[in-house]
Amino acid sequence: MTDQPRVRPAKSETEEPVALRHLHPSPGIAERRLHRPRSREEADERYVAARDAWTAAMRASRSGKPADLAALAIAQETYEAALHEKERWDAAPRVTIPIEADHPRGIDAVVGQELSWRRVHEHEQEQRPSGVRSLLRRLRGR
Repeated sequence: MTDQPRVRPAKSETEEPVALRHLHPSPGIAERRLHRPRSREEADERYVAARDAWTAAMRASRSGKPADLAALAIAQETYEAALHEKERWDAAPRVTIPIEADHPRGIDAVVGQELSWRRVHEHEQEQRPSGVRSLLRRLRGR
């Protein structure tokens, strides 16, 4: 064995250069959820903004420049994502939540509660049997 360093063979000039690519990791579930709209209004706003940007990119792409065509591709992807989110929000059921309570407030509510309380107690009084034996049972707690 000799102590000579290993020498790599020279690349031949006939070999094609290797194209370097930068691979973007796909966004995770958490990242996608962070960027989703939080309401129908926000989804509509994003859709309108993406649609307008796509329209402007279409007009600019008439020049045929590579930068304008790349901008059109990006605008197209953004528009499709915004359209998908808008359709998702439109397909979701709407839930209505009443803002005002159904019961009255103020003195009418107090009077109504008192009257219903009296009706309950009157009904309980009618259900109780009368007499000395029932009085003794009530006093004993049975």
